[in-house]
Amino acid sequence: MVTGSVEQMAAEDKARSAESIARAFLAARAAGRPLSDYPGPMPRDFDDAYRIQASAIALSGQPVGGWKVGRVPDALVETFGSNRLAGPIFADAIRAGGEAVPEMAVFEGGFGAVEAEYLLRLGAIGEAPEGGWTNAAAATCIDEIRIGIEIASSPFPGINDHGPAVTVSDFGNNHGLVLGDVLPRDCDFLNWPLALTINGAEAGTGTAAEMLDGPFGAVRFLLETAAERGLPVAPGQWISTGAVTGVHRVAIGDRVEARFGAERTVACTIGKVRQN
Repeated sequence: MVTGSVEQMAAEDKARSAESIARAFLAARAAGRPLSDYPGPMPRDFDDAYRIQASAIALSGQPVGGWKVGRVPDALVETFGSNRLAGPIFADAIRAGGEAVPEMAVFEGGFGAVEAEYLLRLGAIGEAPEGGWTNAAAATCIDEIRIGIEIASSPFPGINDHGPAVTVSDFGNNHGLVLGDVLPRDCDFLNWPLALTINGAEAGTGTAAEMLDGPFGAVRFLLETAAERGLPVAPGQWISTGAVTGVHRVAIGDRVEARFGAERTVACTIGKVRQN
């Protein structure tokens, strides 16, 4: 009985701490103002980090329109037991790219960056196959593929400086998504050369084939994590599958363009979150 009570009290303390941190991040995001310090004890593992994230999703009341899947640095994979992480992309922060180039907001005084990514939309999600999800099985859950740009931004400027658990705790350091052209399912997009430019200067290049086990591996990871941690993953949501050309810091007023292969591009400009 005593052991059970101690364990219950510890769990309640963690829940209260997670809620307090989540409320602080939500308040900073709503006000558009930076957080000079992390608002509580930093999460040391993914259990604590996803607990904070789940509390923030519930408290926000916002519909989740997608999920960003990011990479855990190689040196920290063994420590955290995973080579990827996930965070929600809220529906009201997803914009269509095109002739009318969208302005995407970052937190002034916080962290702001952009990433060129392939975006995969979830269709029907069945039960995990016997033996668990594979990349091939995960691919059957995807009903559309697009090019795009992820906006990585947080009110906490050190969001990526303290390890992936801290990144996970504030929505995976996400603040939006730009949807580009739809791709044919039979094209060899994994080997297309990608380049991202900021104000016309090349910031990074790469191919999706060079990233871990590729975009469909990111889908598999998300489905596994959703089952393990209760993430509200659902049909119709977008998966931003990983920064092909790297994570590139931006400033307010920048113009960003990502080129996928020889012909397809998607662009945005960078604005700032309005302060209240």
